[in-house]
Amino acid sequence: MTGPISGNQNIEQFGDAIETSRPRDGAQYGRERQAGRDRHDQLLAAFEELTLAEEELRAQQESLLETHNLLEIQRNRYQTLFDHAPDPYLVTDGAGTIEEANAAAADLLGVPGKLLVGKSLSTFVDSRSRSEFRTHLGALGDGAPIDKWTIDARVHDGRLVAVEATVSALETRLDGNRSLCWLLRDMSARRDTEESMQALNRSLNARVAQRTRELELALQGEQAARKEAEAANRIKSELFARLSHEFRTPLHAVSGYLEILQQNIHGNLNEEQRRDVERIHQAQEHLLTLVNMILDFAKLEGGPIELAMAEIPIEETLRGAEGLVAPQFAKKGVRYMHRKGDPTLTVFADREKVQQILVNLLANALKFTAPGGTVELEWRVEDDNLLVRVRDTGAGVPADKLEQIFEPFVQLRAPGSVPSGGTGLGLAISRDLARAMGGDVTATSSFGIGSVFTITLPLRKRATNKLSGANTGG
Repeated sequence: MTGPISGNQNIEQFGDAIETSRPRDGAQYGRERQAGRDRHDQLLAAFEELTLAEEELRAQQESLLETHNLLEIQRNRYQTLFDHAPDPYLVTDGAGTIEEANAAAADLLGVPGKLLVGKSLSTFVDSRSRSEFRTHLGALGDGAPIDKWTIDARVHDGRLVAVEATVSALETRLDGNRSLCWLLRDMSARRDTEESMQALNRSLNARVAQRTRELELALQGEQAARKEAEAANRIKSELFARLSHEFRTPLHAVSGYLEILQQNIHGNLNEEQRRDVERIHQAQEHLLTLVNMILDFAKLEGGPIELAMAEIPIEETLRGAEGLVAPQFAKKGVRYMHRKGDPTLTVFADREKVQQILVNLLANALKFTAPGGTVELEWRVEDDNLLVRVRDTGAGVPADKLEQIFEPFVQLRAPGSVPSGGTGLGLAISRDLARAMGGDVTATSSFGIGSVFTITLPLRKRATNKLSGANTGG
């Protein structure tokens, strides 16, 4: 049906013309007229059916045209994506003959895409790997996909390129065969990177091994140096102890002979001789003090300090230490004051070591306090700690020198002043002894005004009474 079908009016006119051309002969004419009307109705019904069929065909034609356009759009999109995909992409038949290839695949293989179509993919496989390639290709006929299949491809310039392939089979085509989709990745750059990383790791491992060996040698050297230093320190301590012992023996003998002279056992001494004997005795006592201090330092350097820890009365212990230095205060003309505290309060410490620390601090304060000055002792309990302070009105210590005075053999003095004697070990020994008992010795000072040295020792029980404000002269 190519042309339009006539309308109802034309059919009716055609029917009327037929009726007028026939003779009107009674019954026969009536029957013919009725038959003509029946045919006319049949023609109208057929015409309507043809009209509906024509409309349906026209709608189907428009639908097919729209579907064709959509398919063309999808095909163009697919072709665009296929051609511009960053990774090489191929479509082959089951035997590996290339049917489609995108631009990336052409760049990888070094052959224009149009020339790749119709060629067997095996021609680009290295000859040594083609047998294995065909074996894997045959396995794809069962529909099993292959992921990360490494293929050694030989490109047009003869280079051997490592290619990783992911292969999957498409649906069966009209001819009953399957198409294979090949997604390829050039692994040569990755392989080069991995080789570079492996080389770098080998280099780093070699450096680490070399550095480890150097550190081992340095550690061995440090351990050897430490052993030598420990041996030298042990020898030094033994030497100090031996020399101190050897010094003390004749010094005690000198002290005995001086007492004999002072007692006039071998005859009376005149006034001048008595003064000389007294000076000798003072020098002997000073020398014995220095020797004892060196011996104490040698003991501290030699190893752990042996302590006799016990609950000791604070006030009584401090008073016992004062008696050892009181004559020196009186002789130099320095006023000594003691602010006493609760006589029942105790501290867990070594009584002899506490007294030794206090004697060292009092002797140090006396040494640097001019005649007419004052040295004051006070103590109190604060936060479960005993705080004993020795305050003097001496020359003071610059702020940047406070920590130096606790170093062994360090003695500070004002420019132009005369050395006061001593070993410079008293403060160092005092701090070490206090720390051995869990406490410390610290100092604060105002240059030109005076210094405050504080002994801190932990208590085993809290104080029940506060400090008394009474002062007693020393």
